[in-house]
Amino acid sequence: MESVGEPQPSKVEMAEAPEQNEDIPLVTALLPSYNAEAFIRDTLDSLVAQSWPRLEILIGDDFSTDGTPAIIQEYAARYENIRILKRGKNLGWLGNCNDLMKNARGEMMFFAFHDDVVAPEYVSLLAEALQREPGAILAYSDIELVEPDGTREFLTCKELSGVESPTKRGLLYAQRRSSFHWWIPNRGLFRRKAYDIIGGIQKNQYGEFSADWTWLLAMSLLGAFVRVPQTLCFKRYQKSSLSINWRRTPEKYRGLAHAGISEVMKSDLNPIGKSIICGYLRYRIAGSKLKSLLIGQQSNT
Repeated sequence: MESVGEPQPSKVEMAEAPEQNEDIPLVTALLPSYNAEAFIRDTLDSLVAQSWPRLEILIGDDFSTDGTPAIIQEYAARYENIRILKRGKNLGWLGNCNDLMKNARGEMMFFAFHDDVVAPEYVSLLAEALQREPGAILAYSDIELVEPDGTREFLTCKELSGVESPTKRGLLYAQRRSSFHWWIPNRGLFRRKAYDIIGGIQKNQYGEFSADWTWLLAMSLLGAFVRVPQTLCFKRYQKSSLSINWRRTPEKYRGLAHAGISEVMKSDLNPIGKSIICGYLRYRIAGSKLKSLLIGQQSNT
């Protein structure tokens, strides 16, 4: 794997008075790209426009076969704080994300997915929210969701905000109610220690299927999630978006629940908390199996 642009000084290192930024933590934007020539410029433009003074933009191009590599090289030539990790093969979105986290230099980081756009004050407001809450692990904002047909919807995740108990946060993820937009915090800013402790986003028995749920479940056990009640992230679904094209089956969700149990049991949560969350997940698995069995019996009659 070749690192392009690594020897170049960052914007912070080139500043005339670096001592002014000594107390400002470095933030890394993690941009996993793959065949994104149609929309990655908008993402990059939103990142280089950030008001936060210490920002590393780390791009992992996953062996793209379109014009994406040329576009990101163009931006890297123009902006000193962009670093590119080039792949010799396709790692998949999960492998790409994990490698980006491994190579990030920032104390805090966030996923800047190649079809998302963030407001200029996105990093500043979320980083300041995390700094005000030393015990928090992640800060996130409200989002605007744009469907492939152009339909727009403003979404929020209020349920996690202000929840101090790791057991209650974990149980919210275990319940995964339809009205709970659990995935929104994945567009948030998190502390590097989340990656160091959890070890990255883990596959389940069905591979990458909804693996961000397990990642957020594990992170919710480490610290509070802080909501910044402003729309700072703009998520654009494409027809080719991975989550849209996942084939969802009861078996896959049961596999996901098993992966969740594994993450909870590996955590430092107290035994009672582990019993509550894992007990609920086992209840969901048993209920799903029973439902599938009854549906199968009805179809045979």
